[in-house]
Amino acid sequence: MTPTTLNLRIAGASLRHAWRQNVLALGGLAIGVGAIVAMLALTLIVRREALRQFDRTGLDVLAIRKVSGGAAGATRRPAVIDLQTVRHLAAAQPELEQVAPVMQRRGNLSFEGRQLQADTLGVSEEFFDLNTLTLAEGRALTDLDRNEPYVVLGRDQAASLRGSGALSPLGRQVTIDGRVLTVVGVLAPAQAIKLHAGNLNQAVLMDTATFARVFNDAEVSVIYARHRAGAVTDDVAAAAVEYLQTSVEGLAVTATSAAALVAEMERQLRLFTLLLGATGSIALVLGGAGIMNSLLLAVAGRRREIGLRRALGAMRGDIQAQFLYEAVLLCGTGGVIGVGLGAVTTVLIAHRAEWEFSLPPAILVLGVGVAVVVGVAAGFFPAFQAARLDPVVAMKHDR
Repeated sequence: MTPTTLNLRIAGASLRHAWRQNVLALGGLAIGVGAIVAMLALTLIVRREALRQFDRTGLDVLAIRKVSGGAAGATRRPAVIDLQTVRHLAAAQPELEQVAPVMQRRGNLSFEGRQLQADTLGVSEEFFDLNTLTLAEGRALTDLDRNEPYVVLGRDQAASLRGSGALSPLGRQVTIDGRVLTVVGVLAPAQAIKLHAGNLNQAVLMDTATFARVFNDAEVSVIYARHRAGAVTDDVAAAAVEYLQTSVEGLAVTATSAAALVAEMERQLRLFTLLLGATGSIALVLGGAGIMNSLLLAVAGRRREIGLRRALGAMRGDIQAQFLYEAVLLCGTGGVIGVGLGAVTTVLIAHRAEWEFSLPPAILVLGVGVAVVVGVAAGFFPAFQAARLDPVVAMKHDR
């Protein structure tokens, strides 16, 4: 039997004999490794999910919104963004490939004697394209529907109107704030671009011109725009803001880009990573300290065993290796438990958030590797102390 095999067997037997005093230290180490595994895995998952949401529309989309209160020197009537100003913006800014104004109002919807509240949007044909909206029934709105009394319902809104009946609302009439409108389409399950705050599944969509006829004081609440490939997002946004504020006296607007949202998301991810990393590091340090304490107690309680091995010919390196192996085996076990704990935690969080779960093998290997490194660091001093014991003194210790 080789010295390495013998030391491993002795280390394993010692750990089995003293497992009760190692449980607490093992738990702290497992929590630390689990936190690190969950931190790395969730960071990758969240980053991938966020970028996947932008893959549908890209990072070349802007949202231009009116700033509440307007700018200094505003006219008596609050400055508004009207449809004509938006059309002029699209013509005056050649870098803007698509411009989609949106009007929004909470309207009173009536259908077959039932009264509902609906999030009503006035949109253009470009809005459907920017959000990559598809239809489950009927058709989408186009620029040919300008001023026509047509609406498209979100999936959940259509289900609310349908109620317990099986009939489709397609082709039927709804009343919104006293105006009778015909349903020409029902959206498939929709996910708006990240720059849009509303839920399109619960919305009622109509053409912007129709919206202006239904609501007399309607104004454009937000302008979504996509710039041409190769254009600098910040420059395009600044030019659009300057044009609008110059064109409308007293108007103050701000532009937000998808690229800026991604940058903010990455900043928050870094903070999240630091928080979990700090938590995991503290748990690892506490676990390592617990393991060092357990091994120091083991050295104190097994002085006679150490002295006997030295008297039978074991070298100092053999004694030191034995306790280092104990530390590595103990921490390796904690690392495996911690990897499992981190994987389960990641699965639960991903499932609850409806994210696609993935856990690269490199993260699992890293988790166990960190635990082993902690084991070597925690076991070095106790192993060093054990190797330096005088065999004669150690043999007399328990007499």
